[in-house]
Amino acid sequence: MAIKMNRARYNGQEIKISEYDVNKVYGKLKCYYCDADISFVNSHERDLGERKIIIQKYFRLKRGEEHEKGCKYTVDGAILNIHASCADDVLMSKRDNKYVVRLMLISQDTAKKGSKNLADEPGRGKRQHNYIPSGKKTAYLSTMNQIMKLRALVENNSDLEDKINLQYYDGKGVPYLVSWKDFYFDSENENDFGRLLRCLTNKKVYHPICVVGYIKSISEYQTGKFCIKLETVSDEKNKRVAIAIYYENNQIYEQFKDKNDCKIITYAYFKFYRENEWIAPDDKKFIYYNITGNVYDIRQMFLLSDDTTV
Repeated sequence: MAIKMNRARYNGQEIKISEYDVNKVYGKLKCYYCDADISFVNSHERDLGERKIIIQKYFRLKRGEEHEKGCKYTVDGAILNIHASCADDVLMSKRDNKYVVRLMLISQDTAKKGSKNLADEPGRGKRQHNYIPSGKKTAYLSTMNQIMKLRALVENNSDLEDKINLQYYDGKGVPYLVSWKDFYFDSENENDFGRLLRCLTNKKVYHPICVVGYIKSISEYQTGKFCIKLETVSDEKNKRVAIAIYYENNQIYEQFKDKNDCKIITYAYFKFYRENEWIAPDDKKFIYYNITGNVYDIRQMFLLSDDTTV
């Protein structure tokens, strides 16, 4: 198991993925951190709903190759670094050779008021133990950012599911495990958004999830209220899954307002909102299934690019 790499060594010199020339003949490419042989995977087009997207280029291990033990481009090495930087067993701990990451929510009250005591925050009910105490918000979101980046840089959920357990608490305060397939949904992966739709409509989902998609539009639909819409994804022939992310943070708007078509990853609580019918000018009928999420802190979102690394 290895991570998609954004830099390599060629003739002893660093070469970044953005500098790789597909028209140039290279000799052996080596991992930047060890002597494993690697290869280049070029960017390519893929149909996504109503448009085409560009899948980003990267370096990967050659078949049969392995990184040396301790290499930063191994999953084990990346997880070890994330755990070391976290330094809080409530947020991330190690048990029986597996890491346990606590899934937690951030509320509008925490973001605006900075309450230090979960019990002081209104509207929590029986699930208040699932909200991030503001005193740990920075550390938690930093840890989740690194975990989301790591997942985006490996090819499959299976690369992480035998190493990291995701944990959430039910209404009685009893912990349970959330599978990676019920947590991470990427529009580039076939059927992921359709699976997300069925997950949200067929069963009660209380835990936050991670959604990866391409920005279709960013707007201020009311004064001080903003929305990022992701590119829709076809679920079936005439069905589309549409995801919208709402926020009231001007800092988020300023950071992403010019980022149409960019790939974005969001950690939030999402829910199925409604379905609506749309008839195209050629009389074709489409059904849109709308999913919404709310973001209260800029650290719940970030862009993915060729330069993304853990």
